[in-house]
Amino acid sequence: MIYPWLNDVHQQLTASFNAGRFHHGQLFNGQQGVGKHALVEELANALLCSAPQNLVACGHCKSCHLNQAVTHPDKYTVQTDGQSIGVDDIRSVSDFMQQSAAQNANKVVVINDCHKMTTAAANALLKTLEEPSPQRFLLLTTNATAQLPATILSRCALSEVKVHNTEVAMQWIAQLNVPAYPWLKLFTQQPLLVARWQQDEQLEVIDQLYKFATELKQGHNFSALVDIISKDNERIRVFSLFLSEQLKQQLITGMDFDSYQNAQNALAEFVQNSTQILGLNLPLAVSRLAYRLRNSHK
Repeated sequence: MIYPWLNDVHQQLTASFNAGRFHHGQLFNGQQGVGKHALVEELANALLCSAPQNLVACGHCKSCHLNQAVTHPDKYTVQTDGQSIGVDDIRSVSDFMQQSAAQNANKVVVINDCHKMTTAAANALLKTLEEPSPQRFLLLTTNATAQLPATILSRCALSEVKVHNTEVAMQWIAQLNVPAYPWLKLFTQQPLLVARWQQDEQLEVIDQLYKFATELKQGHNFSALVDIISKDNERIRVFSLFLSEQLKQQLITGMDFDSYQNAQNALAEFVQNSTQILGLNLPLAVSRLAYRLRNSHK
């Protein structure tokens, strides 16, 4: 399924494919929760399908059945839950690409979070990109193109995956029957995050983070907040987003710019320390942040 806010980028890719201009190396850049992984999966399935229509898989052929069973021999996915994608992972890609196709001649490799490649891995991938074989496709995803070598960027066709029409995203979120939280509009660029929070029954937790963000400067007991954000780094980033929006509203209503910058710097420092320093005293970090935010108005 192509999410409705991604129809434009899919149509552009379809036009290039139908015109014979579809690049063998496709790079998809977008925020977490925008749907780039789902888009790439749809493209991979279409490229392997024996009877695709406008770059959409038919869903009925043998290749489609193999994809549905996640057993297609001509599809290879590289994904890591760790910090990096190593050179051995990419060498496996090269070996896979050189083998004959088992089904309809095309072979597809998906590399998720390709910005996690080590230097050696990126160099190994570069050779594959520089010497493309017919009917071989590399589909790469990232949310950090700045971390990719220029040599990789220059040899891929880049698609920016984003929500161009926020009303479409909000309508899709509304169909999930999500309560009308005041913070939903902040995630129109990441609608799948909202869907995941709903599925994981985390919407009330996110709403609590929003309420903590609006009351942080007045609070003194942060144990409940610390308990929530200590669970994972995503909650820290969501909390910081809510705080950042609060600061922007205060700037609009009269906060002087120097105080605003100081407050945003304090917030950025908090996020960096909280997500990167092992064993950080989180209650102390939250208290210090609240203190600095209170003083930013003085």
